[in-house]
Amino acid sequence: MKEWPREITPSSFDAEVLACPKPVVVAFLKAGVASGDILIAVFRRFASETKADLIFFRADVERCTEIAHRYRIRKFPMTLVFVKGKVAAHFFGVASTQKIRRLLEGLY
Repeated sequence: MKEWPREITPSSFDAEVLACPKPVVVAFLKAGVASGDILIAVFRRFASETKADLIFFRADVERCTEIAHRYRIRKFPMTLVFVKGKVAAHFFGVASTQKIRRLLEGLY
């Protein structure tokens, strides 16, 4: 099975996230923090239940330190939602599918 969401890299962040015409959800995760795996499972469920045209990425903060620093990511998991290259929403920790739906409904 192909890894989902795709892993973002420092070299591809600007092109795949900031320049993307669709809303982009980026989960900043740290290896060994179990809540990140739970969050990814919630994103998979949300994606299977909606027809929203969103793109999901995961970012390993240890590999994307410059990006994490740029957006002041200090706690994990942290999720940022980008619309037209700007942070439109964010949340910390694990959220329910319903909370994610409410947060994202105005973006798609």
